[in-house]
Amino acid sequence: MKKFVLLICLSVLVFSAQAQRKKKVVERFPATMEAFITFDKGSSYYTKEGLNKLDSIYMVAFDKENKRFYKMTITGFDDGEEISETTTTLARDRAVMVFKYFSSREETEYIIKRTPSTQIVSCVGEQEYYIKYKMPFDFRWINLATANKNDLPAGDCKGKVHILLEEDKESCVGDFFDYDFPTQDTVLKGRYTKVTIPKGAIEFVHHTKDTLQGDYTIEFKDVMSFDDLADNYFLVPHKKQYIINAGYIVIAPSTKPDFNTCVGKDTIQPNIDVRVFLDKHQWSSGLKFYGKSYTPKGETIYKPISTKKIKDKEADEMWIQCMITPFQFDTIFVGKKIEQKEMSDYFYAGKSEEPGSFECMDGWLKCYKLDKQGKYVIKDKMQGILRKPNAR
Repeated sequence: MKKFVLLICLSVLVFSAQAQRKKKVVERFPATMEAFITFDKGSSYYTKEGLNKLDSIYMVAFDKENKRFYKMTITGFDDGEEISETTTTLARDRAVMVFKYFSSREETEYIIKRTPSTQIVSCVGEQEYYIKYKMPFDFRWINLATANKNDLPAGDCKGKVHILLEEDKESCVGDFFDYDFPTQDTVLKGRYTKVTIPKGAIEFVHHTKDTLQGDYTIEFKDVMSFDDLADNYFLVPHKKQYIINAGYIVIAPSTKPDFNTCVGKDTIQPNIDVRVFLDKHQWSSGLKFYGKSYTPKGETIYKPISTKKIKDKEADEMWIQCMITPFQFDTIFVGKKIEQKEMSDYFYAGKSEEPGSFECMDGWLKCYKLDKQGKYVIKDKMQGILRKPNAR
């Protein structure tokens, strides 16, 4: 029983010590701080006592462990004498002197503070870093001889500058909390395609200001016409299946998240809209999108992406649509899976040095041949999935 009582006492002591430490941290960095900085009569230079107070304020407010975000109000006062040619700017000059004390600590024209914080990066996770921000401030000066006493802070203001620091996170960094990359919706258009990349689809950084990335560029092209495909035809790359290539889109950004190293991959949604407009004869051909997928080992393989058919009768338009993630940036194919025994329904036999031939099944195939007039001739099933060839 005595041991039980002793354990309880020890627990109370530990809890009390933790509470005291927490209280000391709060007291060390208060939400509000103020001080009067003294000046010699008629002078715009602070006294040694005033400098000591400035140093004390700076050491607390700008401490590298202080996580508060402050705004500052600087109010200068004169000596309470009647306004004359020599005293008319005294209050302002004193306020300027105090402002210069804080700005000179960073050797800038502003008051700069660095506040320790954390940020969440979509593919990195939570990171510790410092938010560097320009401290908001209110800059005022008051001539005591004409001042309304209700406008004055409590205490003797004569020959002093009043400093007030108040925690105000929204004023300091409120506009910089959430950063999405790209910073706005982006629409890429090709001859037959449209890709919409919404803000934040590629990467997001929450609670940040100074760590924004630089310019973001995307190289984009679509290869959908029969002529472009036939002149350099190849099947969609796949280890086990034959997937006919009916066109492809290349989306090559300057940077993209890496699937294998991205710790927040589950938070990145397939919200990039890819659309391909079809010819009428392609509508019932069963075309699907194929994009990069990842095996549990992190290896890439092209697999079908959920494809939606959309028909707009009023605009007389038909298209297929899919939603992808930035992990699938590279080449997005439009195609159709077939069996090996069906290859002859789509392709002609080719030769190694023959224009338009490609290697397949230990031989050579081609998707067209030319008639006597030099026009393309393609098989019926291939006609159903490719756009009509242009006359030569």
